[in-house]
Amino acid sequence: AKDSIVSYFSDAVNTKMHDATPIFTADGKTMYFTRNITKKNGKRDKNKAKVSVLQIYKAEMVEGKWTNIISLPINNPDYSVAHPALSPDGKTLYFASDMPGSLGSFDIYSVEVNGGSFGTPKNLGDKINTNRREQFPFVSKDGKLYFSSNGHEGFGSLDVFVSDINGGNYTKPINVGLPINTGV
Repeated sequence: AKDSIVSYFSDAVNTKMHDATPIFTADGKTMYFTRNITKKNGKRDKNKAKVSVLQIYKAEMVEGKWTNIISLPINNPDYSVAHPALSPDGKTLYFASDMPGSLGSFDIYSVEVNGGSFGTPKNLGDKINTNRREQFPFVSKDGKLYFSSNGHEGFGSLDVFVSDINGGNYTKPINVGLPINTGV
């Protein structure tokens, strides 16, 4: 077997914080990713409840380097906003959050993206979200929303479900089944 060489993605993006779940626009010039809330000095911050929440950040590829890293305006230090996913056209950002108005511990939301501005986050509603936890959205090229949930009927903890996206409507989520989901 050949040895593989692993290197850090980018020192500008990788920090001592929890940096995770990156997604990229189709042209590869913009990245969204999850990170713990940070102080101006780059250290982990905590909100009034002494919780280090997750937030979504945006980075831009400029002359071969990731730069212009910003916290999205949909973030709030009082709750987590995490696990970004983009629609195939890049005009809708999906994410998980425990913001006020969530049906459970975490729900899936969407927000319209228009260049550098963002609309108002919308909860995907009780067809997708339950009184438990929905996280880790992903949108396929054929317009299917995949996500993990422990609120819909499943085999184990956070099973993967799929729903067709029809405009602003979603079909009843279906458990993708074995071997993806197991009782372990």
